[in-house]
Amino acid sequence: MKKFKKLEWFWAVLIFITLFNTFLGEQFESTALVSIIVALTVMYKGITVIDHFMELKHANRNLRWLMRMYLILFPSLIIATVFF
Repeated sequence: MKKFKKLEWFWAVLIFITLFNTFLGEQFESTALVSIIVALTVMYKGITVIDHFMELKHANRNLRWLMRMYLILFPSLIIATVFF
């Protein structure tokens, strides 16, 4: 049987996080806590996709910085709206 490579492990982790977020959304009553956890995992998933699946880890620094700021800014705004 073929062993999992690094990229396949990242893919499996992303699937697990997606299923975990679905479970959180269905089971917990605290929408604030769930929103914060989901926003944080969206940040992680986005940065993982940018670095490993889009292969921007070794791309132009400005392009990678813009993509990362996009994925940090919008989930951060979601977290900020939880407190208002």
